[in-house]
Amino acid sequence: MKLTIKEVFFLSRPRFWMYVLGTFLVGVISSGNLFLYDDSTTLLLIAFGVFFSLPANVFIYGVNDIYDYQTDIYNDKKIKYESVLKLEKHKSLWIIIVLLLIPFVPLFFMVNVPTKLALLLFLFTGLFYSARPVRAKSKPPLDVLFSAIIYVSPALVGFFITGNTNIQWLAVLGGLIWAFGMQTYSAIPDIEADRKAGVNTLAIMLGEKKALWFCLIAYFISASIGFYYVGFIAIVFGIVYISIVLLSINNISKLFKYYTYFPLINVLTGAILFFYMFFNEIM
Repeated sequence: MKLTIKEVFFLSRPRFWMYVLGTFLVGVISSGNLFLYDDSTTLLLIAFGVFFSLPANVFIYGVNDIYDYQTDIYNDKKIKYESVLKLEKHKSLWIIIVLLLIPFVPLFFMVNVPTKLALLLFLFTGLFYSARPVRAKSKPPLDVLFSAIIYVSPALVGFFITGNTNIQWLAVLGGLIWAFGMQTYSAIPDIEADRKAGVNTLAIMLGEKKALWFCLIAYFISASIGFYYVGFIAIVFGIVYISIVLLSINNISKLFKYYTYFPLINVLTGAILFFYMFFNEIM
C-alpha cells in the first residue's frame, strides 16, 4: 500500500524538525566562521540545511515507526497525539526513505573528514536507535545515549562544514546531557506501552519519579555548562526546563500535557540561542 505525500509529511513530525535542523544551524553559528567561508561552502550549508529538514526527519521517524509498530499499537500517546503506521505501508516507507536520502549521497564526498564522521554518526544512531540488531531504544542507557547523539550530531556537521575543526567538546557534552533529559522525559508517557511490548527503557528502569529527577539533574548540569559559554541566557533556559520537570514531579497526571508543550519551548529556546549567538558574532 502506498503512502500519500501528506502521510509522509506528517510522519516526519514537522513539529520536531527543528530538533535536528535547529541544532545544525546552532553548530554553524557557533563555529565562528560565519563570514569566512567561500561560495562552495555556502552551497554545502544550504544543501545540508535541506537534508536536515524533511529527508532526515523522515529517516529518523520513519525507521522508528516501522520498528516501533508493536509498541505503538498499545500507546495512547501515539494513537491520540500522532498516528500508528499500518503494517502494509512499511515497505513503501522504506522505499521513500531511500529515495529521499539518495540525492544527498554526493555531499558525503564533498566535505572534510570530521564532517563525514559526524554525518556517519547521525546516520548510524538514527537507524539503530530503532532498528535491529542494535535497537538501542530497548537497551538502557543506550536509549538515552543514541537519542542524544541523533540530536547533537547535526550541530557537529554544521560546525565542521564551515572548516573550523577546533570544537569545544565540553559544549558538546552539555548538549548531550540536555538531550539525555529531553529523551528521558519524553519516554515517561510511554512507560506503560513499552512494558506491554516488552521494550525496556531508562525511564522504565528508574520509574516515573526517579526518571523525572534524572531529567532535572540533566537540565541543571547542561544549563551550568551552557552558562560557561553563553552566560545568563543558559540559566534562564535551565529555569524553564527545570520548572516543567518540577511541575511534573508534583503532578504526574499532567505530565503528558506538559510534554506537548516541549516542541514549542524547544523551538523558542533554540531560536533565541541562535540569534543570541548570531548577534554576538556580527557585533
